Amino acid sequence: MNGRKLGRGLDALIRRTEEIPPGQTPPPETASVDTSVVVHVDPARIQPNQNQPRTQFDDTAIAELSRSIATDGIIQPLVVRRVSDGDFELVAGERRLRASLKLGLEKVPVIIREVDDQRMLPLALAENIQREDLNPIELARAYRALQQSFALTQEQLAEQVGKKRSSIANTLRFLELDEGIQDSLMNRIISAGHAKLLLSVSDHKERGEWHQKLLSRSWTVRDLDEALRMSKTQGTPPLTGKKDASKGKNGSGTHIVAEETRLGLVLGTKVSVLESAEKGRGKIVIEFYSTDDYERLSRIIVGGSGS
Repeated sequence: MNGRKLGRGLDALIRRTEEIPPGQTPPPETASVDTSVVVHVDPARIQPNQNQPRTQFDDTAIAELSRSIATDGIIQPLVVRRVSDGDFELVAGERRLRASLKLGLEKVPVIIREVDDQRMLPLALAENIQREDLNPIELARAYRALQQSFALTQEQLAEQVGKKRSSIANTLRFLELDEGIQDSLMNRIISAGHAKLLLSVSDHKERGEWHQKLLSRSWTVRDLDEALRMSKTQGTPPLTGKKDASKGKNGSGTHIVAEETRLGLVLGTKVSVLESAEKGRGKIVIEFYSTDDYERLSRIIVGGSGS
């Protein structure tokens, strides 16, 4: 792989300058291996690529592609390698293959190439990176598999895929997230921006609590960022941590908890009452989670009404 970037993997695989003359499409049985001639094969005889880095496929997108193929045909041939007489394994074109099977096509255009096992993952990864089809977790797992398969450093991997090393490092860090958070990211329930902020929380339990809170409140990335900043400024547990009533400062813990509860019920949000070391002084922290939430609280405080 040294000296060859994945970004050119498919171009190197398909020499687009060669075209088959009209009416001269040879059957797959007579097509020579490692040829650029387009032939037509039964899609049912094409096995999926076992090295496909993408694990999730949008059914709606596949249906849309099926309608496009039904109207315009398959514009770009699939790329396959021969695994036995008359049977093939997919190298590139998973979505086109799925759409073709959904349509019940009897033949699809393919280019048969000689591809060894070592090149299967890089080529499958190249196609998806070029089209930006992978979700962040799939991309991170593909990077890790590629890195481990070829003993690449992050710098070498970045060179191969045509990305900055910092981008590779940030993507690989998503694999440090707990499984539940990875699932949310994979299913696009949260964004990469959410995930990056969650990675800033070192404690796994606390990180999981922030994850649950952003899901329940439908926080944007900005909402989560602001809440995290506020929590760090206060220096108090962000979610479930409650003051021990028996250990409140100056012996007033019970009163503080009661006031927080009372104000929280009135304002409809979390309220923290923080005492100062100087008796009789402190501050009240009122949390809000969106612009609309802030405006609602402002109306309550200024106008004395929740309307």
